[in-house]
Amino acid sequence: MIKREEELKKIVSELTRWEVELSNRNALNLYDANIFSEHTICRLLNSVYGYNLHNINSVQNNFPAIDLADNFNRVAVQVTTTKATKKIQYTIDSFLANGLYQSYDQLFVLILGKKQKSYPAFDTQQRFAFTSDQNIIDFHGLLNKINSLPTPKIEEIAKILLYENQRSTKKAPKQNNATRLKKNLALRDKMMKALLKKLGNEPWEQAYYEPWVKFRYDSVIVRSVDDHSYPEVRPTPAGQISSWFKMQFWDFYDNGIEFIGMGGKAIFDKSGKWDLLDWDDKTRANNPDYTVITYHPFYRIPYDYIVKLDMQTDQYSGYPSLYVEYAKNGMPYEDILYGRAGVYDKKKPTYLFDSKMREKLK
Repeated sequence: MIKREEELKKIVSELTRWEVELSNRNALNLYDANIFSEHTICRLLNSVYGYNLHNINSVQNNFPAIDLADNFNRVAVQVTTTKATKKIQYTIDSFLANGLYQSYDQLFVLILGKKQKSYPAFDTQQRFAFTSDQNIIDFHGLLNKINSLPTPKIEEIAKILLYENQRSTKKAPKQNNATRLKKNLALRDKMMKALLKKLGNEPWEQAYYEPWVKFRYDSVIVRSVDDHSYPEVRPTPAGQISSWFKMQFWDFYDNGIEFIGMGGKAIFDKSGKWDLLDWDDKTRANNPDYTVITYHPFYRIPYDYIVKLDMQTDQYSGYPSLYVEYAKNGMPYEDILYGRAGVYDKKKPTYLFDSKMREKLK
């Protein structure tokens, strides 16, 4: 009994710390914490309920309505810090509009924190059952469920939370600033010499707007220092990214190297606040109060995470390899920025959106 109580206290402590951290980060518009939560919640729910959920956003970015899915048990989960009725009804509407009720019998909304004391009846068009008592779960409801489980299962859940929370807050050993600066400058010079080509006058003008033209290769294979699967494509654990993947060069930045990803749509209101737009979100896309523009994500890998640049290409990809540490919540990036890529023909330089102005627009 003492062991059981000790493990339950650990779970309560970790969930409380998690809730506070998410709340504080969201207040600063640091939404990367929510992405990490999907990974941990995936493992947690699988342990608590015996599901086989996977992070569906790791398969397709901005997948509509849901974050986690169990195709065998036909269960879908939306993970959010927003407890408002409007948000939940929007999730249900999107679930219906995309016909996901045909693939999943149950939809759950997991609130990372506390849900409202009461909710009105939700409109599901009688396609599936959804009530606030059964289908909206918060940390309090999750703890009640965990408390009903046998002690070995509670110990397993405590280990999941302790491991994930400790990994997310684990700090790299401090390095002397002078030593770190010398190392990074030496690595920068080595990488520039290896990756960049000599350009004439006209290409240099183009490179100002489209810096990718400076590179000898258009892409590189980014590989974790722990990768042992390349060139095989293996299933990726829920909530994680592959231990190797191809990235398209964009430019060097002051602290590392920058890559560009597939684009999408973003909305801006009249005050300059912005949000990313889901591909199926016709409601906000057609809202006259918003301006819709295209964007690209820019992924930044700092020199601190880079272990080695191997310019030896191989028969599989024809690209060099960049070995890195997945040092930030299981990711190799220190930051992901959003903006508009420069265009040489239109003489438009790259423009990055102000991250401080990002907000969940309704």
